[in-house]
Amino acid sequence: MDFKAILNEIVASVDGSIGAGLVGLDGIVIDQVSVKADFDITVAGAEYATIIKNAKKASESFGLGKTNEVLISTDMATMIMMTVGSEYFVAIALALDGNLGRGRLELKKAIPKFEKALS
Repeated sequence: MDFKAILNEIVASVDGSIGAGLVGLDGIVIDQVSVKADFDITVAGAEYATIIKNAKKASESFGLGKTNEVLISTDMATMIMMTVGSEYFVAIALALDGNLGRGRLELKKAIPKFEKALS
């Protein structure tokens, strides 16, 4: 299964999805899908990668273990990001009325698929 197919599966399964992407911790977007023409995770990829890297560093510094998930809520959307292996993360952007629980579930289910595809 290719990355776009996995991302399409996530977006199709979650009410209120705006888009999703697989991003390297270097900020480079590996692949993305969108249901809105104006959603492009490429623009935010580097910034979110920095947030993930800082969260990972802080968690380890405080002895809290590995960072698995980061959630950012803004005035316009909610972004859920989960780590994939040690060098990537998958993100889904949801409308404010999007199904947050289902978004988290679908990302968790997709992580093993991404890890297999990346190996």
